[in-house]
Amino acid sequence: MTCPLKVEVVTHCFRYSTLLRHQLSSLVLWPPPESVEVKATVFHTLEDKETTQVLEWFGMLKPPRVSWNWQALPTAELCRRSIGRNRAALATEADWVWFCDADYWFTTACWEGFTQLGNTPAPLVFPRQVNGHRSHDLGDRSIQSARDTEGLVSVDASEFKPERMTRAIGGIQIVLGSYCREQGYLKNNRRAQMPRIEWQRTHEDVTFRRHLGGGGRAVNLPGIYRIRHSQAGRYVPGLTL
Repeated sequence: MTCPLKVEVVTHCFRYSTLLRHQLSSLVLWPPPESVEVKATVFHTLEDKETTQVLEWFGMLKPPRVSWNWQALPTAELCRRSIGRNRAALATEADWVWFCDADYWFTTACWEGFTQLGNTPAPLVFPRQVNGHRSHDLGDRSIQSARDTEGLVSVDASEFKPERMTRAIGGIQIVLGSYCREQGYLKNNRRAQMPRIEWQRTHEDVTFRRHLGGGGRAVNLPGIYRIRHSQAGRYVPGLTL
């Protein structure tokens, strides 16, 4: 019997609890096929009460071929995203590790696409196409609608349009598990592994791509969506998404 392909999705969440609800809901509503197992690893801080509550709720659900892995960090370590990514990379047992953002969600077709990658020699790949909301207003309304409801949440696929990707930006860095176990995520970069007191725009993604020698290789992974939003909850005091 062939062993299922293992994919680990590594997401950091800081005041993005509603977006995270979308992402985790997608794994429940559109679970991976029998040939794929997905592990959802979420780094968070206990100071973020809304995110902690979301994780507690989803932790009670048992979708097929999906496992949950919640990792609480001190806020200063969470705010340096490469710290958690490095720990996940070194500990992973997956064939592929997807360093993701909370505003992405997936359908079953996405996970089926992983089975077509084969033994690619490229350590870093990214989806050739991601579907994004047609406008920030549509994304904002989707987030507000989810905040007004409880339980699983979804979006209207007709509100999205395809966007061609040209490199492995921070939320679509998909890396071979063997590379992760050996090299981690900038494990020898002192700055990348140094905590910081507040969340700032991340630059480690660019450094990581350079470390791998370029922007990665585009591959066909259908059924990926990204929720657009007009404000960044990490930077606006009191705002949560």
